[in-house]
Amino acid sequence: MAELSSGKPPFHKRKHDNSLALEICNGLRPEFGKGTPEIYKKLAHRCMNANPNQRPTANELHKILECWYNYLFYTNNDEGEEVRAVFKEANKEIPNISTSYEKKSDAIYTSRAFTFKNLSKPINSSFIVTTYLNEDNEGCQDSQLVDLDISNSLKLRDDDVDN
Repeated sequence: MAELSSGKPPFHKRKHDNSLALEICNGLRPEFGKGTPEIYKKLAHRCMNANPNQRPTANELHKILECWYNYLFYTNNDEGEEVRAVFKEANKEIPNISTSYEKKSDAIYTSRAFTFKNLSKPINSSFIVTTYLNEDNEGCQDSQLVDLDISNSLKLRDDDVDN
């Protein structure tokens, strides 16, 4: 999600080595592009949660993205207007996103298994926890938008997912 937002792979300026892996385990997360909506960042940080059990499921992601889609194109209410406004503002930055970057010679951008020894247990950074993952954070402007109540007309049925 960070790559879609910034136009560049995560950590493209960094050597992909033990040091980067350790920093990721200690809470380092990729940067987002300028103008990325907070609701999008919150969802992305939930997907990158150090605790895999706290990450959204594929079904939950589908429901959230479907809700955003419906708010953008079909729903005329306050929540829909708020979602439309943040993504409309983000769209202004799209022409400014550069997808060109200098690849580090020792960075590998294909899937592969890493065998690191002595890595610490993964954690989330305190900033991400308080800004994006803390469910009690009332000051987060998007807290209501990611944990949307899905209306019955928009909910997926289990048999819809299987098709």
